[in-house]
Amino acid sequence: MPECVSVSEFVQEVQEDWNSPTTSSFTSKMISCRNTVYLLEEVLDSDRLVLQKMKKAAKAKYTSGQEHVSHLEQYINAMEKLSVNCHSNGETEVGSAFCRLADFSKELLSPMKNLVSDSNKTPPDLKKPFERAWRDYESRFKQVEKEKRELARQYGMVRSEVSGGEIAEELEKERRSFQLSMCEYLIRVNEIKTKRGVDLLQNLIKHYHSHNNFLQECVSTTQRLKQYMDELNGVLTTVKQRQDEEKRQLCTLRDQLRPVVHTEQVRDTDTYVRYFAVYNMHQLLGDKQYGTERTGFLYKKSDGLRKMWQKRKCSVHNCYLTIAHATPNKPPTRLNLLTCQVKPSVEDKKCFDLISHNRTYHFLAEDEAECVAWMSVLTNSKQEALSMALDGGRKGGGGSESSVEDLTRAITDDIKRMPGNNSCCDCGAPDPGWLSTNLGILTCIECSGIHREMGVHVSRIQSLSLDSLGTSDLLLARNVGNSGFNEILEANLLSPSLKPSQHSHMPERKDFILSKYQDVNFVRRSHSSTSALRLRLQEATKSCDIYTLIQLYAQRAELSQPLLFSCHQEKGETALHLAVLLADRTSLHILDFLAQNCSNVDTQTSAGNTALHYSCLHNKTDCVKLLLRARANTHISNTHTHTHTHLYNVSVRALIYQLSINCKAQSNQFDHHVHVEYEWRIRHDDLYDSDDDFDDKVTMATDRLLRASSRRVQALYDCQADHHDELSFSEGQVLVVLGQEDNDWWHGYIEEEPDQRGLFPSSFVQPLSD
Repeated sequence: MPECVSVSEFVQEVQEDWNSPTTSSFTSKMISCRNTVYLLEEVLDSDRLVLQKMKKAAKAKYTSGQEHVSHLEQYINAMEKLSVNCHSNGETEVGSAFCRLADFSKELLSPMKNLVSDSNKTPPDLKKPFERAWRDYESRFKQVEKEKRELARQYGMVRSEVSGGEIAEELEKERRSFQLSMCEYLIRVNEIKTKRGVDLLQNLIKHYHSHNNFLQECVSTTQRLKQYMDELNGVLTTVKQRQDEEKRQLCTLRDQLRPVVHTEQVRDTDTYVRYFAVYNMHQLLGDKQYGTERTGFLYKKSDGLRKMWQKRKCSVHNCYLTIAHATPNKPPTRLNLLTCQVKPSVEDKKCFDLISHNRTYHFLAEDEAECVAWMSVLTNSKQEALSMALDGGRKGGGGSESSVEDLTRAITDDIKRMPGNNSCCDCGAPDPGWLSTNLGILTCIECSGIHREMGVHVSRIQSLSLDSLGTSDLLLARNVGNSGFNEILEANLLSPSLKPSQHSHMPERKDFILSKYQDVNFVRRSHSSTSALRLRLQEATKSCDIYTLIQLYAQRAELSQPLLFSCHQEKGETALHLAVLLADRTSLHILDFLAQNCSNVDTQTSAGNTALHYSCLHNKTDCVKLLLRARANTHISNTHTHTHTHLYNVSVRALIYQLSINCKAQSNQFDHHVHVEYEWRIRHDDLYDSDDDFDDKVTMATDRLLRASSRRVQALYDCQADHHDELSFSEGQVLVVLGQEDNDWWHGYIEEEPDQRGLFPSSFVQPLSD
């Protein structure tokens, strides 16, 4: 370590040099002075970094304190407004309680505002003046030394070195400058140490003294608050008893009035059914003065990455909406309003959305009146289309086939283009034309006969060309496909040669199909516990994972078993109940698979509710269609027999009347080939308005295939979690993927330990075929 000098040594050396420059040894100490400056500068640099972090933390602490004070003020204002509302409504005790609590919060707020920390300044760069004095001294010293040696050489003398005493007087000015710079540097360093140490600690003492006062005031206020809370509990108990008594009286009065109202509803059942027949249960009612036809310009938002508003000519005619493209040679988009839904925009009154079977269109009108006119025309045209469909025909210009049949045909064509659907699911024969509606696969005519022999509890066969299919029959076929289905049902098939071909004889086909579907001999089984299977069933229903449901079905898991109970559900809920609650335009295929393949579609919860009860209680029309199609019992009553059953039966009859013209509610004859509102996402080139839209759809489809192909994975290495939300596992363990955080991190749980779940790196696992 280089030699350094202390402040006392420096003062002593300078005093000696000042008194006797020629005999002083200060020149030999100048190197030590320079080393001392370098070491002090390093210490100051280290302190500077620490103080900068401290300053940043103090600013963050101050900012968070200000935000806390702001939020507390808003909270107090809200309580005061609530107190005023309660007083105005006659709830004096409750209003006074809110007012007192707001006052206590204000008492806590006042000391909080005084709790502010000051920031600290960092020391400046002090080394430059000292370095300048050192360079001046060295330059002058070398110059004088050179002159002395040159003078000695002129007199014939040879000198190897020049003593300090000889040149002390000539270098006195430079030496004094160096000493002055060194002295000023040490003074500034002393000031910085004082600010960094004593002054900073004194400020911290003041801060913590304020903090101590704040806590003492909070303790005092809290003690008074505790006394008031004890008093308030008694007041609230009295108020609660009074409100319970009022509720009891109202319930008694309601029970007296209900039988009279229900009697009137029984008399008006036909009127009630006719009301539902106009399909205004989920739709806006348009202003009839605008009619059913209109032509004009609207702004349509692009679904690409740019999200631009593009002006398009639009027209409504014969229950169709026609949207022109920017390029004249491109045919316009034509939407059947029977399968569309109009929704006003919440954010802008000049905007509205039109939801079709495969995408959502966003429109912008010139003003609010124009927007109302377009929405009314679209709604009126939709109701006209529905009325004509229920009456059995269309009026002029619409063609001989209904629009639902056009949609069904488009979906069927799209299903035929899905991976693996160009050949029979069982024998590989080309162009299969028969559909298993409960499994979502296509077979040839020979294999379909064997499927029929197995019975409808195994496979329900319909012809794509000969039978009159509804869109509900195509839900599973649109989401499963032969390739995905065979990855599960044929995962343990030892060799493709064991599978029959299109030229195989019927006995060979029958043996293979019975082994595949009835005995499920080719399924890879996980040997999971019952609780693990139940958890997988619940997670698959929540995440709409159709392939995991097929895997569980193939493992003969009970799909009607009650799920794990939580405080947010009724005890005894099954996956079918959960599917009804989560059902929307993108998840109906999950409900359809469970309804068609579970052992009991009428399983009841502890409150006696079936899945059909849930569908009616939550006003989900498409769920009612699918459950009635699965032959759900409409005569089961829940525990609220006297309050809900009658309404339930009336609403079911009305919905049955609404759904199909071939339904006779009185005899419960129901057309099972019904239409459902679903996001079909048909892959037609003319459905996309731009290349951006097409890229978005391709990306969405790729992500969907990725999720489907990585449902079960196996660990390649040991993984130890670094954070609380990550998952630890060992090499060889099987994990179930629930979702994808990004391309590098997935979310899931260990199959044998379903409670252990979290994030894990995708590079540590490999997908399994099932």
